[in-house]
Amino acid sequence: MKAIVAGGGTGGHIYPALSLAQRLKETGSVTMLARADSLEERVYRTYGLDVCTIDSAPLIFTPRRLGRFFSATIRGIRAARALIRLTRPQILVGTGGYVSAPAILAALSSGVPVYLLEQNSVMGRANRLFSLAARRVFLGFPITGSRSARFLVTGNPLRSDMYAALRESRHRTDRTSLLFLGGSGGAVFINDLFLRVLEVLERQETEIGISIVTGEDDYERVAGLVSRLHPRHVTVVVLSYEEHMERLYADARLAVSRGGALALTELVVGGIYVFCIPFPDAVGHHQSRNAAFIEQLGLGKRLEQSDFRFDDFMVELQRRLDEPPIFPADPAGVFSQDAAQVICQLIEEDISDA
Repeated sequence: MKAIVAGGGTGGHIYPALSLAQRLKETGSVTMLARADSLEERVYRTYGLDVCTIDSAPLIFTPRRLGRFFSATIRGIRAARALIRLTRPQILVGTGGYVSAPAILAALSSGVPVYLLEQNSVMGRANRLFSLAARRVFLGFPITGSRSARFLVTGNPLRSDMYAALRESRHRTDRTSLLFLGGSGGAVFINDLFLRVLEVLERQETEIGISIVTGEDDYERVAGLVSRLHPRHVTVVVLSYEEHMERLYADARLAVSRGGALALTELVVGGIYVFCIPFPDAVGHHQSRNAAFIEQLGLGKRLEQSDFRFDDFMVELQRRLDEPPIFPADPAGVFSQDAAQVICQLIEEDISDA
């Protein structure tokens, strides 16, 4: 099967696109659409995928930004149509981000079936716009009101090597470390919380390992403060970015994270209990809704930033550190299956029946 996959902007759009492309490539050919000199282009090329770059821009309602959006989108549609004429794909998969809009429009106008992936509990702007025209919409988390047969809750796809590593590490009983994640761009609130937790645990002479992914913008500040603290009891790893998160998940027992859909999926599949502190300004409060779903399943705890109480958090954190780890032997519901494999099988069945 020949496929085009489009998705970019943040890791939450990029890595699901990568995961699906890896599986689709096993039985056919895949071309990735990306913005030139973007994070998605770098990631896709790093994994050896065929990449075609097109123009795209965010939809922002100011005269100058609207003009930029329309001109970039028109150029993007033309480039995507040219690629479709050249490669003659059987499907196009959109995983969100600016680059997906011109790709989807080109596919629809060229008669190419479109499949969408919505990672979060709230549908993004592009997916809302194109969901009625899509053959299927695969959901990483349940979405209220998505009752059509075209909407299927499959879970979020993970890279094949990531999925295998998480399934293996979730059964380890020797994991003791803490992991702090602020999302692909980092989060000052999470970084500052890490520093406060580090100070408390060091003062209590707690022998434990803590890892944090700070984001590139805040790395030097956080690393400098850790260096000045000179921790002797807590073993600290400070990273600006980690391409292979499975290395950090392997030793983590508890995590503190925002409510990004992909990170939560990885943590749950890996058997890591997560304290979710959603970004308060996330569009549609989707991170809070993602976190609420995880909490409902008993796989984490949601803590809203607006009423966050550090002392209460530390009590709960230390209680979980002192108790034996309690986590289901297998992940629940949508987290119990290899979503990438499920999605690709459904697409292949659709195409073979057409």
